Amino acid sequence: MRILHLTDTHLYGDRDARHYDRIDTTAALRGLLSRLEGLADIDAVVHTGDASEDGTAESYRLLHEILDPFAAAFDAPLAIVMGNHDVSAVYGEAVAPGERIAPSQDRVVPLAGGARAVVLDSSVPGAGYGHLDPEQLDWLRGLLAEPAPGGTVLAIHHPPLVAATPLLRGLDLDGLDELAAVLDGSDVRIVLSGHYHHEMTGEIAGIPVHVAPGITNVVDPVGAGAAEQSLALSGVSLVELGEGAPHVVTSVFPNAGDTLADVERPVYRFAPEQVAQILEAAGR
Repeated sequence: MRILHLTDTHLYGDRDARHYDRIDTTAALRGLLSRLEGLADIDAVVHTGDASEDGTAESYRLLHEILDPFAAAFDAPLAIVMGNHDVSAVYGEAVAPGERIAPSQDRVVPLAGGARAVVLDSSVPGAGYGHLDPEQLDWLRGLLAEPAPGGTVLAIHHPPLVAATPLLRGLDLDGLDELAAVLDGSDVRIVLSGHYHHEMTGEIAGIPVHVAPGITNVVDPVGAGAAEQSLALSGVSLVELGEGAPHVVTSVFPNAGDTLADVERPVYRFAPEQVAQILEAAGR
């Protein structure tokens, strides 16, 4: 099974809006997809959250206007995860009603060969960090009690990992031990996430975790030092599930929506004191 893993498009309902007053997020998404014209044999397209920046119905309609035909060209199902910038209730009303509780977007997407994608909504209204309610964990536990013939792919915006930078660490998913207890011994083959805007790998309960780089920008977790910065790049990952361990490859391109067309100039660079202010405003 081959899964195209996209994340963090941050689309706006207002087509003239720009992310950080610079990135045309619609152009960034369209430009990234145009680079994948040679791609073939895709069995699923998974978008792991922050689909929208403003949480509007218009932004979600735009997302599906772009991704529905793209996925359909491969005859592949499309799974959309909710992130901290998304508004789950709006997405449910505008596009896809929730399967568990109306405001939350937890769902199962059937995949080829009897496999399934389980989508978990880790968003917390008004906050940047991630959380799963006990009811969600109970729902997941009951679901995983019956393994899928082709195995399970778990998709959740906030990675079940400890982040690489102080800013992202303050916006992590809480309750990792509780989630690990649910996943332990299950048929989950891999966990796919976004949120960090840079590639990262790890594991939870012995299950591989892959974080794909963002489409609207890519965070630099190594070169920024004590600061936080992101670059005008766009990334995408290809996940292959076979008999052995998952095989993941990632490509990063110049951002097609960069109105400055300057990959050397960071989209943002936050000093440590700015990071503290952002974290306070984000709910932690």
